Amino acid sequence: MPNLPVDVLWIARYDYGRGWSLRMHQHNYLQMILFLDGKGVFTVAGQQYPIRGGELFLIRSGEDHGLQADSLVRTLDVKFRVANGALATSLLRANRVLQWNEPSLAARLERIRAEGEQKSRFYREMCSILLTEILYLYLRNDPAAAAVDAAQLVSGVAPHDHILQRAIACIRDNHRRPLTIREIARAAGCTDRTLRLHFHDVLRMKPLAFLQRHRIAQAKLLIQYSDYTLKEIAEQVGFQTIHHFTRLFTNQEGSSPAVWRREYLEGIRKDVYINPSFENRILTERGAEWHSNVAYLD
Repeated sequence: MPNLPVDVLWIARYDYGRGWSLRMHQHNYLQMILFLDGKGVFTVAGQQYPIRGGELFLIRSGEDHGLQADSLVRTLDVKFRVANGALATSLLRANRVLQWNEPSLAARLERIRAEGEQKSRFYREMCSILLTEILYLYLRNDPAAAAVDAAQLVSGVAPHDHILQRAIACIRDNHRRPLTIREIARAAGCTDRTLRLHFHDVLRMKPLAFLQRHRIAQAKLLIQYSDYTLKEIAEQVGFQTIHHFTRLFTNQEGSSPAVWRREYLEGIRKDVYINPSFENRILTERGAEWHSNVAYLD
């Protein structure tokens, strides 16, 4: 078994229907639950918290916790262990809940879920690295940390390339409306030709291609974490027609927005095991019906 400083045991996207509950329980590992949206009450160590979208909870070993859903409550849930050391000590002292409204956290957790599903070489190590990053960001209390979505497109941007920095900031701030190369160049303080050269030399793409990729990245987040129709999503991220949005989305992702949404929804409540020896215990109930299948690892 890999000697991992952060051992990710399990992760899942989960929806609690209205009236569902998670029975009060505790375990001997840590857990983080990101509430994407919904209303209800989450109880940890005897303290009740109204459920709000964008809140991330850190649950320590031995802490009783459970929830009651008053509406559809959508979550991303990860269970893990941390080796003894400075990180483990800091987590024991950390705040129990952090407001993290940026989509970056959900995207980071989804990367862990994707690694767990694909199980490519070194997937457990990758999951450990990804969750370690989240834990340190949590400790820094920095919800505005760089997002994983469109920011991945600019990972190669030189830190002192001010033209690209200003151009990308313009695109992020204005992608919801029609945007021309001339406007982007004006915001970056350069000519159209200079703008194209900077995008080509660093990102190997045209400015408008970057704009469209950014729009698609934002659309994917809305597809995952909102109930908007695809037409509404297309409009919100700056596409003039649903047909243009569908064509570009399909070209970039390999499937249409409708198919992509359906495949994503099929992954909800699907257990993704990172540690092969870990077994998750289901403790949700719907009315009088209990769902409990396997014992979790001690």
